[in-house]
Amino acid sequence: MAKMRPQDEFAGPDGSRRNPHALGLPGENGDISALLRQAAGAQRLAEERLLADLGVTPPQLAAMGLIGSEPGILAADLARKSRLTPQTVSLIVTNLRRAGLIREGGGASSSTSLVSRARPLALTAQGESVLRLGRERVDAASSRLLEGMRPKRERLLRRWLAGVVAGLPAPGDFDLDAL
Repeated sequence: MAKMRPQDEFAGPDGSRRNPHALGLPGENGDISALLRQAAGAQRLAEERLLADLGVTPPQLAAMGLIGSEPGILAADLARKSRLTPQTVSLIVTNLRRAGLIREGGGASSSTSLVSRARPLALTAQGESVLRLGRERVDAASSRLLEGMRPKRERLLRRWLAGVVAGLPAPGDFDLDAL
């Protein structure tokens, strides 16, 4: 198997290879915060494309995942757990309800009622199906990110990223020799 060079990872839509610097990307020696933003953006775009035919966005799928794992969750708790504003969650809930993917309250949802943050949320049968398909697709895309990475490196990467998310003062405090 031929050894892959870093620039080989940047293939154009026609399969041609592109230099990351020619694409306006910082490359492996670029600013780490720019690389993190661009990596997150690339993954989000990939997920959006994978979910497009299901009619949901990555944030909507994430909300459905929380609702599916905690049937009866309130929109306020959904906002807190997903770290989204109540206004954003209200919009997500409204759109998912209109699409028939979630319902509010204990019984069938009323199409004339306004979204209430005090009403428990649950997935519909259609919502459960979309959630399952969406998760399968997103999980497959996530697995591709780790292809060829040794388990020890993956654990270190996960620990570092979790530290960045948690706002730790020194998320890079781990054994670099283990890499």
